[in-house]
This record gives sequence, C-alpha cells and structure tokens, in this order.
Amino acid sequence: MSNVENFKISAALKDIIGKELITDEFVAVFELVKNSFDANASKVEVIFENNYEKEKAKIIIKDNGKGMDYDDLVDKWLFVAYSAKKLGRENTDYRDKIKSQRVFAGAKGVGRFSCDRLGRFLNLITIKDEPNYKIENLVVNWEDFENVDDKEFVNIKVIHNTLKENKYNLKSGTVLEISGLRDIWDRDRILKLKISLAKLINPNQGNDSINFDIEIIAEDERGLDKEPNSKGEKRNNLEVVNGKVKNSIFETLDIKTSNILVHINSDGSLIETTLRDRGDLIYFLKEKNPYKDLKNISIYLFQLNRTAKFNFTKTMGMEPVKYGSVFMYKNGFRVYPYGEEGDDLLQINRRKQQGYNRFLGTRDVIGRIEINGEQPDLREISSRDGGLVKTPTYFNLLEFFYDFVLKRLENYVVNIIQWGDERLNKETGEVRPELWAKDVKVQILELISGFINSKDIVDIQYEKNFLEIIESKQSKSVEKIVKNISKVAAKSDNPELVKEAKKIEKAVKEIKADAQIANVKATKEESLRKVKEVELETEKLKTEFYKKQLAPDSDALIHHIKNNNISIKTTVENILQDIKSPQYDENDLLKDLSFILFHCDKAIKAANIITHVDLSESDAQNVELSGFLGGYIDNYQEITSTKRTKIRYEHEGKGFRMMISKIELAIIIDNLEDNSYKWGAKNIYIKTITNNPRSMTLIYSDDGKGLSDKYLSDPSQILRFKETDSKNGTGLGLYVVHQVLDRMGASIEFIGNNIYQKGANFKIEFIR
Repeated sequence: MSNVENFKISAALKDIIGKELITDEFVAVFELVKNSFDANASKVEVIFENNYEKEKAKIIIKDNGKGMDYDDLVDKWLFVAYSAKKLGRENTDYRDKIKSQRVFAGAKGVGRFSCDRLGRFLNLITIKDEPNYKIENLVVNWEDFENVDDKEFVNIKVIHNTLKENKYNLKSGTVLEISGLRDIWDRDRILKLKISLAKLINPNQGNDSINFDIEIIAEDERGLDKEPNSKGEKRNNLEVVNGKVKNSIFETLDIKTSNILVHINSDGSLIETTLRDRGDLIYFLKEKNPYKDLKNISIYLFQLNRTAKFNFTKTMGMEPVKYGSVFMYKNGFRVYPYGEEGDDLLQINRRKQQGYNRFLGTRDVIGRIEINGEQPDLREISSRDGGLVKTPTYFNLLEFFYDFVLKRLENYVVNIIQWGDERLNKETGEVRPELWAKDVKVQILELISGFINSKDIVDIQYEKNFLEIIESKQSKSVEKIVKNISKVAAKSDNPELVKEAKKIEKAVKEIKADAQIANVKATKEESLRKVKEVELETEKLKTEFYKKQLAPDSDALIHHIKNNNISIKTTVENILQDIKSPQYDENDLLKDLSFILFHCDKAIKAANIITHVDLSESDAQNVELSGFLGGYIDNYQEITSTKRTKIRYEHEGKGFRMMISKIELAIIIDNLEDNSYKWGAKNIYIKTITNNPRSMTLIYSDDGKGLSDKYLSDPSQILRFKETDSKNGTGLGLYVVHQVLDRMGASIEFIGNNIYQKGANFKIEFIR
C-alpha cells in the first residue's frame, strides 16, 4: 500500500531566497526597479527619507505601473517563486499589450525578496490600473520568518488591509516602503547607487527603455547638491544625488578611439564585424557564424588610449577604471557583476598577465555585450550577482568574445597603430607622434588581405583611399598586397572596389618600371653631389702648413693644432652642459667622444707625423693618392709607437689626383690598421688601382680572423655607430672611417673574407 506525501517548507526559506541569495544592496534595488519596469511603469522613484537617522530611515520604491489588485497579491506576489512572466501569463489584458511591447527584465519570482535584503519591514501599497480600483496594502515583518525554522513558511502571517486613501497620490502603481534598514545609506552610498543605476539599463537595446525613467529623491541631500564640489566647481550629474539617472553609453560621449562592433544576426547565420579607428572605417566583414547556439548578440568594444581615458574622466567626472570595463546586458538590463571594477569574470586581465604589452586588459577597454530575446541557455544565476549560468552556450559566448572581438581589436591596436599613443624612444629621447589610420595604410591592407583565405568570409569592405598609398610604394610586400587586395575586391562582389584594385595594380607596374630608371639617375646625381660637396668643403677648410723642413713650432703648425684643440674644448664644454639633461644618453656621449677622438688624431698627426711624412699641407689639397700612400706606408713603422703589423703596398695604373686631406687619409689608414690588429692580423695588403681619370679603387686586406657570421648577411652593419666585432673594440673605428670617407665623396664596403688574404677584405672607391 502506498500513499502520497507533500514537502514541508520551513520559514527559513525566506532567508535562503532573500537576504542570503541577494547579498548586495545595490543588486536588491536593481531587482525592485526591474520589477517596476516589468509592471509597465514609465517612471520609478527611489526615495530616501531620514537617511541619517537610523531608526527613522526609509527607502521607498514608487512606480506608476499597472499595479495589483487583491487577487494579484494573493495569487502572484505572495506565491513564492511564482513568475507570471516566465509562464507567459503577464500582460494578458489587452490594455497591457497595447501599452508596451517590453521584454521582461526578470522571470525568477524571487525579486520581491530584495525588500528583505534592504530592511526588516515592508509596507506595500498598490493600486491596479482599472476602474473602481481599491487601495491594497500588505504589511510584512521579515523578522517573523526568522529563528522559527520549525514553523512552516505558509503558516507565517502577513497583514492585508484595504486602505481608503494613500499619501503617495497614486493613480496606479506600487509603492514599496522599506524600513528597519540593514545598511547606512549616507551620501557616498547613494551616489554609488546612482552610478550603478546609470549602468543598469542599456538604451542602445531599445526594449522601450526610452519610456522608462529612474529618479533618486533624497531631501536631506538637496543642500549639499547645490554647493560647489571639492574643486570649487558646479557638481556634475554623478556628483549630485537628486535627479534623474542618465543612462549614458560610450558612443554618446563623443570620445574618438579605436572600436569594434560585432553582431550575430537574429537567426544566428551570419556575423557582421565593423572595425573603426577614431572615426575612420578600417574594415567591415560579413562571415558565417560557426556557433550555432549563438544568435541575436551584439558586442561593442572600445580601446582606451591615453587621450580617450583623459576625455572620459573630463566628461564623466571619474576615471574609466572606476566606472567599469566590459558590461553585459540581457534585453537591455544589466547582468551583474560583469564590468564592475575588480571583476574579471571574462578573464580579460588573466589573459593580459601572459603578455603585458601584447594584450588588452580591463584598464585598456570599455564596452558591453548585448543579449537579445529570451535565450534560456544564457540565463542569470539566481543569486543575481554571480553572472550567467555556466552552460555550454555561455562558454561559446566567451570564445566568440575572445576570437571575434577582443583579439581582432587587439591585433589592430597593438600590432598596427601601436596602442595609438605618443611614444618616447628611450635611446634617442625622441617623441614619436601617435599613429592614425592614414599612417599605416599598407599594414591595414595586409590585415584585410589576411582574411581572404577564410572559407567563412562572405563579404569584405574597406576604405578605397587606403589603396592610394600603394601607388608610392615599391617592394615585394606591396606587390603581394596588391594581388591579395585584388582577390579581396573580387570576393566582395563590389564593382567599385574591383575597378579601384585593377587601377592600382596597373599603376604599381608602371611605377616599378619608372622607379628602376629613376634609381639609376639618382645614383649618378648623388655621386656628383658628393664630389661637389667635397670641393666646397675643401674651399672652406683649406689651411696650409709649411713644408716639413720648417720647425715644428712654426706659426702655421701651431695655428692648426690650436684650431683642433678649440674644437675639442668646445665639444667637451657641450658634453658638460648636455649631460645635465635627462634626454642625454650613452649614444650621444659616444658620438661626441668619437668627434673628439677624430680631432685628437688630426692634432697628433700635425705635430708628430709631419716630420716623417710629407703631410705639410694639413687639409684638402690636390694630392696624387698613390704616391702619397706609398710614402706614408713606407714610413709607417717608424711613425707608430709599436711595430704591430707588416704592411705591403702595390699600385696598378696611372697616378690619380683629387682634392683630399692628407691627415684625414692617414687617419683612415690608421683606423683600418687598428681594427686589423684587434682582429689578430699580422700582415696587411693594400693595393690601389686607377680605373680611369675620375676614379681609383683601394683594396684593403688582412690575415686576421675576418668578420663573424652574424655580419655576413648584412656587412654594412659593421660600419654603424657603436657596432664592433671585437671584445676590445669600441665600435668607433670603422664608423669614423665611413664618416670621413663619406665627407670626401668616397665609399667603403666589405667584400668578403678569404679573398686577397684569409681575413677581412674591404674596397674603397675614390671619385672626383
């Protein structure tokens, strides 16, 4: 024999679905405001009375919605966990259907227990929007349900009254008068509530939110509202307690920044993505949606560069990090706590920790995820402050957010416009201006062309003026971009883009041919220019020494040494002055020291070498190079303090004359010999070849260890400032050689190891 039994429900259930379920006082107010919205109210007032007198303090939630009659109170409000919204039995009256097409904000049937979270006592007054209405009243003492766990929930009584009048002048609607408050609602807490309420409703999602106002009323705060703030300025909306709550979204703030909008259409078949940068369209994509359980979802994400953060703070009166990051809304109402300061349910910051300068964090972005329609697989946790239930659809939503929104915005911001901020180069001290779309057109086209291989892409659109930059660029990468963009244009099925792409492809081919001719012409003109510069420099710097038989202390020699020392002294004084600047770095110092070293060499040559070799003309003179070099090298061992290397010299062809400084030429040979010695050379071979009356080639070769492998792919590196292939090197020797030869109109290049001798081999070209 069997019989049927029923569950018994303890009075303790009240705490479980009341203050223990809804733990946050702001969330409790949210729930009551959402109930007013679902009751078709056009206005709800959140009133604070005597908020500085604990025993008298009240919170009053007053709306002008459709209200309730006695049957509604008994069959709905007092029916625990009953939700007419969830069952589809709300708005059954034809007048309600006409009045609003709102999608309900709540459907759990537990929001009414938010009253318990806010205070110990509830006085409910309601009038239904109908003729011959009655003023219904419920009085609830939530403490009656406490410490009586052995009593059944249904046996705890609440008081019902039918009132003859009400002090709130209701025509229809509901008033929740809450007393015995569990929190102290001072000015700071009410202001925080106002800021939170400003983020409660997303006007972008429609849902009749334009016809719903929230107003905070706190008479005790009106005096302070009128006073200036701490800065002596008039208080902005978020610094004033009393007044309507403004539902601002980022777009309305008119802050220009990089942003992305990604939308899954209502049937879930397509994803549409629009990426913009400070007003400029970067690209629009239409592609197939791989997530069959995701539909009717939009995500807006804005990058916060330094300018955007400054403008946000100026406009809103608070830093964006304190306002929040990526919020989530369902049918226009916020899902808590996504976006709160310190919240990382979307794990954006956790990802950023893997690469601080490579990933966007919650401080770098602001935005929202909009979910529209019922979507039961994307539903709120009953606790109301725990986000969405972790269903498979929820995890697909997270994956969609990362792969189709965050990473795409991140790729553009980090890799292309490099965060969109001014950047200080710590090495040079130079400030690089922020990059805009017009500065990175080639990179944008590379980004767009990267989508062409995706089988899911249905359409691609972009600004055709990005193509203009290609006409002035000539490189293999540009040619590849042109081909890819032609494919993108064809795939877009946009005749205008196809026409533009073909035009650019033709222009690139024509300019490539013209560029080859122009390069040859430019090379010749550059050579002639260098020759002219040498001639002009010669006229400026022409200084004469007396012949070597004159005494070393002759006026001309002293004059030359004095000029070099003045240059050295001036440079040292500049170093002492500049080194005080925070922008002055090691590279600046080394360049100044290389200048001093060069003039020291000139002074030493004038004083020491002049008695051994015919350097009697100190600066540019018409010199027969092969004869001078032969004489200089013959006497080299006598001149240097140590006999480190043996030099063999040969000349082929006729003599070659050009305007040149003998001292500077001697310095070139000395620096080359010094590098050879550091590379372990014992023997040096120098050969000059007169090619024609206008040019001469100098081959320099040693038997040292040669250049290491790291320089063989680009030997020109060894001529750069501070570049060295020796542990004992300074990186100045070959740099000085290159600089001096460049002033002469000559050039130097590394031609390889193991050619004339097993070590390094250089070729110097003199042109007059």
